[in-house]
Amino acid sequence: MAAEDQKKLGSPFGHGSTALEVVDGIDLNGKRAVVTGGYSGLGLETVRALVRAGAHVTVPARRPDVAAEAVAEFGSQARVAKLDLSDVASATAFGADFVEDGQPLDILINNAGIMACPETRVGPGWELQFATNHLGHFAMTKALLPALLKSAAPRVVSLSSAAHKRSDILWDDVHFENGTYEKWTAYGQAKTANALFALGLHQRYAGEGLLATSVHPGGIMTPLQRHLPNEEMMAFGWTDENGKLTEQAAKIFKTPAGGAATSIWCATSSLLEGHGGVYCEDCDVADLQTEESPRFVHVAPWAVNDESAAKLWDMTEGMLS
Repeated sequence: MAAEDQKKLGSPFGHGSTALEVVDGIDLNGKRAVVTGGYSGLGLETVRALVRAGAHVTVPARRPDVAAEAVAEFGSQARVAKLDLSDVASATAFGADFVEDGQPLDILINNAGIMACPETRVGPGWELQFATNHLGHFAMTKALLPALLKSAAPRVVSLSSAAHKRSDILWDDVHFENGTYEKWTAYGQAKTANALFALGLHQRYAGEGLLATSVHPGGIMTPLQRHLPNEEMMAFGWTDENGKLTEQAAKIFKTPAGGAATSIWCATSSLLEGHGGVYCEDCDVADLQTEESPRFVHVAPWAVNDESAAKLWDMTEGMLS
């Protein structure tokens, strides 16, 4: 029913809201959260909002020393753990270590990602963007499920992107083993996978109280663009020759604090109760894409398809087995 559920809920927040505005008045004292990629860009602003509301946040990171320095301002409310999402064993080990202490996990925000990188292979030959953005988060989340299901009302937020519109899952060649690698198609496919993963979680665990959603945070200049030369961003109309946002881009791009707002809304809003599996943007459920939809908003039907979510779950389980 995910496609039919893609209808706005009347949120008081919107495109211009920030994460701190969304979390204002919300009490997360005693709650525990995990935010992947929580030490830079919108991930750091996501952690900031959760800490402001009283949560204790774990930030798993591939570079723990860098992460520790970034979250030091939050004192004992933020801790760093080791995690490399491109390595399934590392992702599973992090989850197992977290579960071992016996405490519930109330909020999981799968925020980390890699975008439009050169062709790279990891594990048994997996394409890096699919492996990092989807497979690593899938393995980690499954390992964390015992802690999530100990929470009275666990929430999982999966960071997707409007780039999901670039590609459905390449069902017959997910890892570009037969076709030519194209970095944006690979990124789009991975972002579709992130949305379908949230729907798959909803299908399997809504009955146990878990609420999973996916998020398009909006256009934001963060370290996610590190693989893009300025010439390419100029061609998109994002930047000028000096690397500054163009006037047109400045009207639609968000700050990291604005980009984190929808993740925080999905992690905390009471409006979402009973609406798991949906794809959200601008602090509300996104509309389903039509022929009239603007390029960078709304959700493509293939990213909220129940059958595709189940098929991807089974395919992923096979890859990880």
